[in-house]
Amino acid sequence: MKKIILLLCIYLTVASCDVIEQEPIDAVSTQELFVRPSDAEAAIVGTYRNLANTGLNYVVFAELPTKNTVGNALNRQFEQMNNLIFVADNSQFGILWDQQYVLVNSANVVIAKVPGIPGMADAAKNAIIAEARFLRAFTYFNLVRYFGPVPLITSPTESPDVAALQVPRAPVDAIYKQILEDLDFAKLNLPETHAGLGRTGRATKAAAYALGARIYLTRKSWALAIADANQVISRKGETLSVAYANLFLTKNSAESIFEINYDTQLQNNLATTFLPASLSGTRTIQINPNLVAAYETGDLRKDATLGFANADNYLKKYSRPGTKDDNIIVLRLAEVLLSKAEALAETSYPNADALKLLNEVRRRAGLGAIAPATLADFRTALYKERRLELSFEGHEWFDIVRTGRLQQILGITDNNKSIWPVPSAEIARNPKLLPQNPGY
Repeated sequence: MKKIILLLCIYLTVASCDVIEQEPIDAVSTQELFVRPSDAEAAIVGTYRNLANTGLNYVVFAELPTKNTVGNALNRQFEQMNNLIFVADNSQFGILWDQQYVLVNSANVVIAKVPGIPGMADAAKNAIIAEARFLRAFTYFNLVRYFGPVPLITSPTESPDVAALQVPRAPVDAIYKQILEDLDFAKLNLPETHAGLGRTGRATKAAAYALGARIYLTRKSWALAIADANQVISRKGETLSVAYANLFLTKNSAESIFEINYDTQLQNNLATTFLPASLSGTRTIQINPNLVAAYETGDLRKDATLGFANADNYLKKYSRPGTKDDNIIVLRLAEVLLSKAEALAETSYPNADALKLLNEVRRRAGLGAIAPATLADFRTALYKERRLELSFEGHEWFDIVRTGRLQQILGITDNNKSIWPVPSAEIARNPKLLPQNPGY
């Protein structure tokens, strides 16, 4: 199997080059890339590989500053975040930043180069470009939620020239404008499904609409969130038919909309991070008793999510320490139902449709229906369901921030802490990132 170097992998910081394998490949020089349709396929596979490299941090960064976890001395930087100490010289912020921008640049290469491939049908080109634009939208959505204003780059960075690498930050609204433009293109051009060997874990129309529902919920654009959720429901239904535990035991289940796929060649450390030593893990991140106590009696999600060994609870959602190939569920139907329920309730309450969707999630969990009397009561119930349904899937911190509960849940009175500091190493390399985010 021959190797093709996808890009120079230089973006704001010098990162290690990502190399993908794709057959047939007959040349390795960058001058000979993007000259046939198979090169487009190889390039988008490489972009998904860069997405996979972000996977562990996608999960843990949304949990570390919350009451779902307890940090410990096995990772001092994680423990610092768990104690709500956000400082610019925490190396984990730098790693997070680097991973996101390598992924952005990889997507930019595909978007820029695929249109020029001769002999490739426009529809096929647009489908590949749509995958790259979906991934770029997803990445910038994460970046803007992590750090607020960030450099907005939509062209490949292919030169080590210092001036080209020093890019100032763009306003949040400009970043969201680009995110939504990318997502609109993806909605139009992504396929309904991907057929063929090795094509699971690829973005589809349902994934674009599910991401849209998440983005519009964050932006409090209730009508647009409902509209995008309806597009997903028209394709996936609104009945949760997969047993909760099987969402994680079975990869790419019927409820799944988009997963980051791993195998024995492309691995992650999620299972070892959360499992105890007796199950071949390190339990670097522990479960907070606050989460354990949050489950109602009879909630089937508790035993599917948490185990108990060596005198403490541990996370069961990632359970493959030997092969290290647990998938990461990024988008699934239950989230979409809860997002639509929230948007409906925020539009008008009482709302029978919002209650129906909320209670569908509870039904699958083995719990009885509820009917909160007021919008405030509904919010409390829905936020709890989101926490328990979606724990350790990349949501909790962002849900707390977007719903304005930093002080209520975490005791954070400084709203500047709703975003994190730009890594100090990045500012040293690129002074145009100054000023630092307020409060840091």
